[in-house]
Amino acid sequence: MWFLRPLGQKNIYKILIMKKINESFTCINCKKEIPLAAKTCRNHCPYCFTSLHVDWEIPWDRASVCHWIMKPINYEIRNWTMKILFKCTKCGKLHRNKRADDDNIQALLQLVKENQNL
Repeated sequence: MWFLRPLGQKNIYKILIMKKINESFTCINCKKEIPLAAKTCRNHCPYCFTSLHVDWEIPWDRASVCHWIMKPINYEIRNWTMKILFKCTKCGKLHRNKRADDDNIQALLQLVKENQNL
């Protein structure tokens, strides 16, 4: 998948290529072993919804220099798809990510309430 991003000058764009990376990992927060996602790329723990701030301009670019913890602060549902809004607890960067089929939605709703003041 690719995106066009304006460079600040009229009609000048750069093409950003989105890489798909689907890896298993150990959650930095709850220490659970997290398997590959079944249908999409996973970037957060499906139990505690902790994520790491590793991407900058586009998903999966791994260009962030922050590498801090991101927490869910909200979610939205559009066209029957839930997207979770994460906020970096260090630099404040916001990032949306699709919900995975095995995400614990009840836990997400509780965490969003708890993280409203981040």
